[in-house]
Amino acid sequence: MLKKSDLKVIRGGALTQALPDENFIAAYATNTRLMGVVVIYIKWQLSILVAAGKPSRNLHQFFYIETTEDGIESYRGFYGEDEEELHAIEQSMLGGLGAGRVPLTMNEAVFLVQSYAEKTRSFGKHLPDDVKEYDFVLRREVCLEPEREEALFRKICGELDTANQLVNYFLMRYFAKDFFAARMLTVEGVNLEEERLPEAGPATLCRNEIFPPEGDSLGGDILQSGAVVKKSPIRRNDRKREEGLYVCESVLEDDRSHRIVLSEVSVVNDGERLAVSAFEISSLFAISPPEAAMKLARAEYVTVYEIAGSVDQLFGELDIQYIGALQNITEGGRLYIAFNEDNRHMDNNVYLLNDDVKEILYVTVEDQLIIGSYTLSGIKRLENRLIMSGVARQLVEVAKYEFREPILYDYTASYGGDFIRYVEEIMGFEDDEE
Repeated sequence: MLKKSDLKVIRGGALTQALPDENFIAAYATNTRLMGVVVIYIKWQLSILVAAGKPSRNLHQFFYIETTEDGIESYRGFYGEDEEELHAIEQSMLGGLGAGRVPLTMNEAVFLVQSYAEKTRSFGKHLPDDVKEYDFVLRREVCLEPEREEALFRKICGELDTANQLVNYFLMRYFAKDFFAARMLTVEGVNLEEERLPEAGPATLCRNEIFPPEGDSLGGDILQSGAVVKKSPIRRNDRKREEGLYVCESVLEDDRSHRIVLSEVSVVNDGERLAVSAFEISSLFAISPPEAAMKLARAEYVTVYEIAGSVDQLFGELDIQYIGALQNITEGGRLYIAFNEDNRHMDNNVYLLNDDVKEILYVTVEDQLIIGSYTLSGIKRLENRLIMSGVARQLVEVAKYEFREPILYDYTASYGGDFIRYVEEIMGFEDDEE
């Protein structure tokens, strides 16, 4: 029986307002704004007219945002609901961020995309290809009030629970000259004048060592006799104990050189969060490449295998296991870089730029598989995974190394041929054979 609720009133006369061509379904962003990178995802259902000739009315959009120099760096669009392909695209865009995801409203998602598109133009760069596919996002009318914009910023930053996290992120954004983000981490009135770093462009924070207030035993991982002692995440009611003055030694890299900056960062609890209440640069000076190398040195563990079976089968195995890894084809082989699932390394007293790298694998044109990790536990975990894999019988271990500083990535960047021979050459070894 027809019910009154089933009836619709159809207004007569000409339409006074065009119907939207896209229906918003869902959106999210990664909570990695303080790393200087954010991925924004939006799902739309297109009208039948707009979707004509497309595989599906459902359009999934991924925007990869670099906040300080590029704006929208890359874009991927996908039509349909193929879960496997959608997951592969998602992993390729998010895999290296150690990110959580926060839901966005349509206005928030569109506002972010439009804001970073404007940044791309202000940097003098072009928007990524396929602009026609997301042009309707750029043309939508949207506006956020300052209070909502600030709330959106905090949403895509994640929560900072310790002073170490706050200090590391604050210095990272400040030295990158991302002053909007740096100010969001401070209480009102903190001086962040650009002139504090004269004649310096945006710089990368390569290393930062934090010296906590005297007597402080919280604030992340504490170094004791060369070992790292893990601390439990701080509770909200413990934040008072995080307050104090933190002295930092930072190693920076820009287009010209490396520098060391000594600074003091004061941390307070403003009632809702930890925030920077004062910031002062004590000194800064340039250092030579050898000095920088010493400051940034870290151990690297490498194991080398000869591939005795099918290289294509090995690629198939690695492509499945490392679907979320950064992949790169070089002249000498195929590189896989896997990253940590989160950014807990930002809570360390000593932050290093590549602390988010979990493991490196390189399949060379010389039929070698070279694996590397920055920790002994990491290389053992990787070796065990290979032993348990379907290609274990095709791998013959031929060498193991512990280097005082990383060399594997440099090797992949140049066509080094046989890795063992490469090591012998850079170490100055000479053949004893006459």
